[in-house]
Amino acid sequence: MTTTAVETSGGERIEQLVSTVRTKAWLAAVALVVVAGSGAGWAWLGQVRDVVLASGVLVTGSGPAPVAAPVAGSLAEVFVRAGQEVTPGTPLAVLADADGSRRVVTGTSAGRVIRTAVPGTALAAGAPVVVVDPATGPLKAVLLVGHDRIGALTAGQSVAVSGAGLGRVSAVDPYPASNDQLRPVYGDALKADGRYLVTVDLDRPAWPGATLTPVAGEITVATVRPVDALFHGGPRG
Repeated sequence: MTTTAVETSGGERIEQLVSTVRTKAWLAAVALVVVAGSGAGWAWLGQVRDVVLASGVLVTGSGPAPVAAPVAGSLAEVFVRAGQEVTPGTPLAVLADADGSRRVVTGTSAGRVIRTAVPGTALAAGAPVVVVDPATGPLKAVLLVGHDRIGALTAGQSVAVSGAGLGRVSAVDPYPASNDQLRPVYGDALKADGRYLVTVDLDRPAWPGATLTPVAGEITVATVRPVDALFHGGPRG
């Protein structure tokens, strides 16, 4: 607060001081009304997103395709390596069964080898010998979500995936995944730990080597007006 010295009576000096105080009080009141109005407008017209956070990997097409051992046996030889392109009929490995017979395991689809079993490994019938990344197909994300939020998810919800752009939920598994279920396909890239699989169709095309790239996903469950979130928790849209 400031005063201006004038050579007048004491009464006039006091009147000038009161006028200055009233002006500043009026300006403060206007500022308060503007701030309150902005806050009220945001509360009624703004939006707060309710999101579910998830982690997972990218896949191409239907995802990694294991080539299974036709019978139980020991893996005698492996002819391919990670990163190598294969086609249907490409010799992949040799499996020696219990009676000593040797069987050549061949490719069943075109794509890029992600990983192979180690020579000398004893494999059960149906165990993956080689896992192949499909050569073509749309880009997808396979995410894992905990049991506490899986009930909020449904097909069609918008998803933002780190490094891969936007997409929408296409499938939500109704049962929790297990590591035994995921390991033959994803290896150590995806660990279930009792979480649920959520598949996301992404808008951008796949690129070579995208499969098994680690990503984080943000699934939008609903948008909520701040006033609804404060008093009702009700969604809007």
